[in-house]
Amino acid sequence: MKYLPLVGSALLSSAALLLASLLGTAAVALVACGVCVLIAWGWPQLMGVTARTSLSVVILIAGVVAVLGASLVERASALFFWSTVALAFGVMVVFVIQVLRGTGRPQRLESTLGASTGVVISTTAAGWVAGYRYPLELTGVEDDEDDTRVITVRGLLPTEGDGFLGVSGQGETLSIIGLGALLLLVVVLIASLPARDRVVFPLVIVGGVVAGVAAGFVWGQATILFCAILGAGAGVLVGAFRRFLILQGAPAGVRARTAVGAAPVAALGAVIYFAERLLIG
Repeated sequence: MKYLPLVGSALLSSAALLLASLLGTAAVALVACGVCVLIAWGWPQLMGVTARTSLSVVILIAGVVAVLGASLVERASALFFWSTVALAFGVMVVFVIQVLRGTGRPQRLESTLGASTGVVISTTAAGWVAGYRYPLELTGVEDDEDDTRVITVRGLLPTEGDGFLGVSGQGETLSIIGLGALLLLVVVLIASLPARDRVVFPLVIVGGVVAGVAAGFVWGQATILFCAILGAGAGVLVGAFRRFLILQGAPAGVRARTAVGAAPVAALGAVIYFAERLLIG
């Protein structure tokens, strides 16, 4: 039961992103902001730092600015511009808060490092919006006959060209971030299995790859290779968070556990976006 808020936060965030990916940029941005709220709500408590309210506000504002920036820019090259701005100013404000607290305050170093980490995690949530807009809105790749979005993903192997790693067909509504959210749901469910970490950790990665390959065949809009890479990335990310929790134990408090559950969801957004920028052509 102590891990229930953590698992619930991850599953709820993933499911909301999957649904939002079918509705449009505004819906994705709204859910991404919600993920930032979950992180900001519990991150200072997770780190066990003081000045929790002010640091929560900084983490939240940094994440929201990054998400809104990604949803409003008009050039693909600027999709992560506001994330870097929010990150830089967020960390700077964290340092200013520590200075304003005065001398002799306890946990100054822990508060600075913990809050800065929260700012980093929160701003990565913008990757979900950037990942949605990059292939669907800003690249201009579109099928004129039936107005169905068509995404071409370059493979990494020479065999990609002869169809061995490719799939045929078109997906009508599911975007790549929808695929990522779906794979995240799968790996979080696998990671929730009550078994030893040396068994579950490789199972999470393998499960992510298998789910990615299966989704690639069903969806038919991206190469099997790309879907497998995305599944492996989701599996490694969630598996690493699970191993950390096994070693450190469950965080104290519902708020802290909620933040930990939302953290890998936010981080995967950045993974998806940069994977798209590297592989989509």
